[in-house]
Amino acid sequence: MAQPRPRETRRAAGAILACAVLAALLRLPFVRTGLSMDEGGYAHVAREWSRGVPLYRQAWLDRPQGLLLTYRMLLALDHDGGAIRGGAVAAGALITVLVGVTGWLLAGRRTGAIAAALYAVVGVAPRIEGFTLNGELLASVPATLAVTAALLWRRRRTPAWLVVAGIAAGGAVTMKPSGLDGLTAALAVLAATTGRHLRGYAVLLAGAALPVGLCAWHGWTVGGPRYWHALAGYQLAALGGPDTGADDRATALLRSLGTAAPELAALGVAAGVGLWSVRRQRPATITVAAWLAGGLVGVNLGGSYWPHYWVQLLPPLAVLAAVAVTTVGAHRSALRTVAFGAVLLPQVAWLAALLPATPTQRQRAVPYAEAARRDARIAAAIRAGTRPEDEIFVLVSQADIYFLAGRRTDYPYLWGKPIEKIPDALPRLRAMLDGADRPRVVVLNHDPARVDRTGQVGRILAEHYRPWREVDGVPLLRAAEAGPSR
Repeated sequence: MAQPRPRETRRAAGAILACAVLAALLRLPFVRTGLSMDEGGYAHVAREWSRGVPLYRQAWLDRPQGLLLTYRMLLALDHDGGAIRGGAVAAGALITVLVGVTGWLLAGRRTGAIAAALYAVVGVAPRIEGFTLNGELLASVPATLAVTAALLWRRRRTPAWLVVAGIAAGGAVTMKPSGLDGLTAALAVLAATTGRHLRGYAVLLAGAALPVGLCAWHGWTVGGPRYWHALAGYQLAALGGPDTGADDRATALLRSLGTAAPELAALGVAAGVGLWSVRRQRPATITVAAWLAGGLVGVNLGGSYWPHYWVQLLPPLAVLAAVAVTTVGAHRSALRTVAFGAVLLPQVAWLAALLPATPTQRQRAVPYAEAARRDARIAAAIRAGTRPEDEIFVLVSQADIYFLAGRRTDYPYLWGKPIEKIPDALPRLRAMLDGADRPRVVVLNHDPARVDRTGQVGRILAEHYRPWREVDGVPLLRAAEAGPSR
């Protein structure tokens, strides 16, 4: 590939940085939409950890420490959580730059600029929560950095870039265990460049082992076997169970694809064209195919197929779609413009529809916005009617209420899936609600029969709790015989 002249380099770099600014501007309107239940739950666990509550024992989460450390840092900037969505804005802008540089290194400066523009716009991805600070977005930052650093190593053969690639690839896994795409892509760069030369692999894997090893060491010291159980053990133990069969996974996948299709369809088709376009360029083909394959493995690891899982695929899809746009319009700029617009059309149409909308309509168009406002009102009622030392329990999954209300719980499993999959989770829940020091308030945002099909949780609630308030149709129950406040 011919080296671009300094002026062309500056123009391409300027275009990528302008796309990063655009990415930030497009994400800013979502800062005030409130926290999702995952963001609020992560913030609650991070805050409990910062207050000395044992991690992976009482402050339980099935995510590694990289994610929690990020949330702790953001809460240090703003203890009310305002910096969390700011972190999502920063992450989107940073990934935009990295996607642009990666596209440049793979297929040229024009491809890099187009890739950055595509991710800046499509990466907002409101239907799959691309604007929230979920684990997939956080993992995409170091994963994309790993790909970029590996490609810089291939071009310059500077060992430091390979070290950066390894550490970044390992860092992605500390954000979410399924954040494997950076490592698979970096390994593919090595395979396409050096073949079986082992020294490069050793450097890369040693770099990846550093953040992962530190997290594993810390997790074992604070949580022992509970650390492994939280991150992977309970999921592996549940394989083949009644709620994790092939039919359930297929149903969840189809439902998730239906949600993600408006975000991914045009980008995915263009990415397929891009992958076909580079099929004769072995290094590029191996790299992007491994990057995309690693992301697909990550999407399928959890088995629940929540819409935000697809956020992990957006960086490699944006690069491949940019390759397609560049290839289609290689000799005709008008054709390139049409192809570029076609990929962006679904997202641009969605954003344009929000411009004339009222504030209420805009809130309703954003996933979690209505739930976030409802949960904020529930949290306000709890703060007004309880003492800071009182414990509450949310039945179940709206973990953001703990953070918003500033109240805690001794029950470790804040989301519904672990309760379904961990054998002692439901007996432990019954024992807590039936015990002398039961929570002062229970937020009944789900029918107890959905959590416990035997009806025991519903019976315990009827025996020990009485209606207290109702907020936006959600009953709040108060303990009829309040034991000693924990």
